[in-house]
Amino acid sequence: MIIPTRDNQYYGLGLSVFDQNLSLPRHRWYEFKEGFSEGLVLEAIREQAVRKRRLRILDPFAGSGTTLVTAGRHGLRATGIEVNPFLAFTSRAKCAPNGWRRTSFDKGLARIMRHSCSERASHLEGLSTFTERTGIQRWLFNRSVLRGFSAIDAALEGTGRYRSPLRLALLASLTECCNAKRDGKCLRYRKDWQSLGFTSAELREAFERRAQLVFDDVRNHQFSPSGLRVIVGDARKALHALGDKTHDLVVTSPPYLNSFDYSDVYRPELFIGKFVNSNEELRRVRLRTIRSHVQVSWEPTRTVISPILNPLLDQLKEEKLWDDRLPDMIRSYFFDMSIVFKELQRILRSGSMAWVVVSTSAYGGVEIPVDLIFADIAIRQGWKLAGVHVLRELRSAGQQWSRLRKRAKPPLRESLIILRRR
Repeated sequence: MIIPTRDNQYYGLGLSVFDQNLSLPRHRWYEFKEGFSEGLVLEAIREQAVRKRRLRILDPFAGSGTTLVTAGRHGLRATGIEVNPFLAFTSRAKCAPNGWRRTSFDKGLARIMRHSCSERASHLEGLSTFTERTGIQRWLFNRSVLRGFSAIDAALEGTGRYRSPLRLALLASLTECCNAKRDGKCLRYRKDWQSLGFTSAELREAFERRAQLVFDDVRNHQFSPSGLRVIVGDARKALHALGDKTHDLVVTSPPYLNSFDYSDVYRPELFIGKFVNSNEELRRVRLRTIRSHVQVSWEPTRTVISPILNPLLDQLKEEKLWDDRLPDMIRSYFFDMSIVFKELQRILRSGSMAWVVVSTSAYGGVEIPVDLIFADIAIRQGWKLAGVHVLRELRSAGQQWSRLRKRAKPPLRESLIILRRR
């Protein structure tokens, strides 16, 4: 029987949240609320580094690049796979090589600011709720902010090695001047967004400040970009391209089974940065993600990949769910992740470990022990389970929380699953 343990050395250390990264070079260039900490990667490295080989790390759900940046900061090699093109860009930008010179950088930044003094019309004006237009009462960006972004973005052309990191700084500055903030699964408008009156002046100020932060990190902190690789694609397919027994460690956190659509919450960056140019392109990105949400129609999988799921699916049949497709989503999610675990076993060398952070979920008041099901799937594939370690307790959404309490269920949890390849 697989049991999650709360009495473990990792509990309560904040390893599963991004907060600690906000004070660390390069990680802090762009906040990724759903990310884990550099500390998690370092703990995994310490456990695996008993071997003298220079580790090659793999993260099949790279997000904004925590695993890759940590590897670069400590002279290791790493491969990251990310389906969201904006987040893949973020990873690459954070892994820019060192060697910047103060004089050259200052001249380049001065040129950018000089050539972007005049606002420039944005390709998103009049589209959806990106900026004000007739017929809508709320919008994400004031027109001046969006036009200020377009002007600076155009000025970044031809800046060579500086372009990607500074473009990331510009996108991060844009979020500071957005009328809404990320909150859980969505963007929520600031209470005082209309009175704030963001303009291109605030955007330019934020960009200059962030540009200097980027320079300081590149100039003053060691980083080794050699051996770092970012692959844009669906992990279920992209892993096929990696050779057998080519990596020594996996550190990752797959999308949680919480109907969270990462391509939706990062929709502003995707469109503004021209990583997608239409809703159809965005839909294609969504179809390449692990089936952890129902925001797009995909072909469901009927296979039940773990016997732990059977009684849970039976319980869900008796509950009123907010979407009838949720049982299909749950089955499909675990089927997709079984593909990933099987590929990781092929890619890792014998004796290597996989560290996987995931959260349990609840639908219709029925708790889905994702961590235990992952462990069961892995064991059936031949992995050796080193433990399911609870990192912290979580509260589910308000409605789910009340229903769980009525059933005398414990709160949801975030866990670290440690697997070893035989």
